[in-house]
Amino acid sequence: MLNRLQLPSDVVFLIVLCRLQLKLSLRDLAEILLLRGLVFSHEAVRDWEAKLAPRLTEALRQRRRGKIGRSWYVDETYLKVAGQW
Repeated sequence: MLNRLQLPSDVVFLIVLCRLQLKLSLRDLAEILLLRGLVFSHEAVRDWEAKLAPRLTEALRQRRRGKIGRSWYVDETYLKVAGQW
């Protein structure tokens, strides 16, 4: 999926995660990382995001599956358990 990249794949994943988490514009993200020595265009970020965002979201959903709803809070004073208050 990430064939023919000029940057390592872990750097590309980091760039896409920054784009999704920080809500930066494509041009701002390219300029910020240019200061760090990474040279790429904003169009490359858009292409990477289109390829990687669905896979990242699916991986995050798989990681979270089963963890939602394990703990909860009760606002009531009394709770009926096995027919007894």
